[in-house]
Amino acid sequence: MLKRVVTWFFLIPLALLFAFFALANRQEILLGVDPLSPDSPFVGPFPVPLFIVIYGALMLGIVLGGVGAYVGQHKKRAEVRALRKQNTELKQQLDARAPTTDKDDGLALLDDRV
Repeated sequence: MLKRVVTWFFLIPLALLFAFFALANRQEILLGVDPLSPDSPFVGPFPVPLFIVIYGALMLGIVLGGVGAYVGQHKKRAEVRALRKQNTELKQQLDARAPTTDKDDGLALLDDRV
């Protein structure tokens, strides 16, 4: 139910906002890739709608931010992996040391058999 509420009250107006933004910025601009020689570019300027340039920059920023966050968390992930391995080893050692007593023998705790 909460997913539908989020969809109807947040995502749909956001999608409409993006669509209206694209309609308002559909004029073409010249996108050149060679900043050193703008007079005779290596790859010549392409006519591209402005909203594609803006959305492309936005998507590139999201991807680069995600990659940066992933790389920045490398030490934490390695630490968690090492702690999980240590936890598994300690559990195995604890299981190996566990006394073997019969659960039916109620007096086994009083004997020296343990």
